[in-house]
Amino acid sequence: MKIYLINPRFPLSLWDFSLCQDLAGSAFPFPPLSLATLAGLTPAGHEIVICDENVRPVELNRDADLVGITGYHIQKEQVFRLADAFRKRGVTVAIGGPLVQRDNLDACLTHADAVFLGEAEYTWPAFIGELQEKRPRPVYHQEGFVTLSDSPAPRFDLIDQTAYSSAIIETSRGCPHSCEFCEIPIRLGKGSRTKSVEQVMREIRDLAVLGVDSIFIIDDNFFGNRKRARDLLEEIERFVRSVDYRIYFSCQFTIDIARDDEILDLLHRANVRRVFIGIETPRQASLAMAKKDQNTLVDLQDAVRRIQSHAIIVWGAFIVGFDSDDKHVFDEQLAFIQAASIPVAMVGMLQALPGTPLYDRIKREGRFRDGATGGIRGAASSLVHTNIEPKNMTYEELAHGFRYLVRTLYRYDLFAERLMQAVALGRKTGNKGRARLTAKGVATILRLLRYYLVTTDLGRIRMFLKVLLRTLTRDPQQLHTVLMHLVVYKHLKLFYEEGTS
Repeated sequence: MKIYLINPRFPLSLWDFSLCQDLAGSAFPFPPLSLATLAGLTPAGHEIVICDENVRPVELNRDADLVGITGYHIQKEQVFRLADAFRKRGVTVAIGGPLVQRDNLDACLTHADAVFLGEAEYTWPAFIGELQEKRPRPVYHQEGFVTLSDSPAPRFDLIDQTAYSSAIIETSRGCPHSCEFCEIPIRLGKGSRTKSVEQVMREIRDLAVLGVDSIFIIDDNFFGNRKRARDLLEEIERFVRSVDYRIYFSCQFTIDIARDDEILDLLHRANVRRVFIGIETPRQASLAMAKKDQNTLVDLQDAVRRIQSHAIIVWGAFIVGFDSDDKHVFDEQLAFIQAASIPVAMVGMLQALPGTPLYDRIKREGRFRDGATGGIRGAASSLVHTNIEPKNMTYEELAHGFRYLVRTLYRYDLFAERLMQAVALGRKTGNKGRARLTAKGVATILRLLRYYLVTTDLGRIRMFLKVLLRTLTRDPQQLHTVLMHLVVYKHLKLFYEEGTS
């Protein structure tokens, strides 16, 4: 069969970084890992093409026997539009991904010949076989969770890695924590299912052959299984040393890891240069109510600084709108983020996601506003939106405070201060390997110079020159890190301004 796998384009959102791709020199941040995995799951003998609409247009007239479309809720309209176009031509269409949920199966089925609910390691190969036998089912539901040793290496060779800012891998699924607002333990399991160290290292080596220089480990909690994570980091350390630290990594984990200096040192030796952490709020009452217990075990500001002292930049997720939040929380969040020197703070309004304990509680309390979630998971048009009626302030006060917080956070002077301090904290440890200025890096610098200096915005010019000169004179080894942050800053500033206008 001829199989055409599609990742539909995303609307403007916080996570697509589309407003700075002109500076990054890439078309999109990350490639569609799910489609590369589906390709790896497809039995031999089929012709497979992967199309990421965020990189190139979908060929609606392409000769295909089967079209598979993945998507998140934010992509729903485009998923259905593409599915309808192919079905109109008589092509078999399958839809999967996080978009497909129990409560919208019927809606998805009106646009597809088959839909996939849950993970696809077992159901996709079964579907391919049944389709060839002309007896496919309309719904393929993975009951329970798959064993990740059964997940093959993704077909990275079917993706143009040069079109993306970073490559992406997955080493585990699930999380052992039970935060009230989070759907990960429900959707992917409470606990941590892991790929073997050998599986992961094969994927990393495959990507190295394709010439990538950065890899994002997308696991929701990289240290869900701490022993496996240690073993993997030791192998990654040996690997990056063998390639003279040409490849660096980023990942996600919980803040309590900061208590373990041995792990922080291992992360540094494995060339992990950036981590994303759900910090949420400095208010202990909110953390306790949200059952974010791991965040109550440490001094949050000290924990961030301990991580950054190992030359690992912390990006943080923050939430406003918890039940204990009042009109003063916005200044508290701002003060904390500034004092902790977190250059990139992804701030959103609390959302009640279907299936979570928070969703059930808000429903019971009669505080559910409507069925549409928004915030940082949605498009720019839904940024100032929550489906929860706040408890200690009005909805208007929450929206006003949120606008004030994100616009202030990304003022030129405050962002520059956080970035320079975060870099300075890692000065003693420094990055592994020699500082390199590649052709790709030179091109990025030229684009940055044009954006930050060829403008009538004097604040933008002053901020750029201050950060660049400070880096070149005090932290030249961190030039790559600083340039990357100056790239993403453009997106963050413009997105929050547009989304809160």
